[in-house]
Amino acid sequence: MSNQYVTYSILAGLVTFVLCFIIFYAIESPSQYIAGLIVSFLIFEISFHHLFYKDKKKREMM
Repeated sequence: MSNQYVTYSILAGLVTFVLCFIIFYAIESPSQYIAGLIVSFLIFEISFHHLFYKDKKKREMM
């Protein structure tokens, strides 16, 4: 698996955490960090799975 895919997944998770933290802070959620971490972890896992499947499919075509 390419390091570029891992970098994209981590970047997607970090951007999602920052955006969710700001949104949860704006609506005065009692646990902004936990909510941001949960959502960003889910986005990280989804993007990692998507890119892993894409790479696997590309290797099978070869």
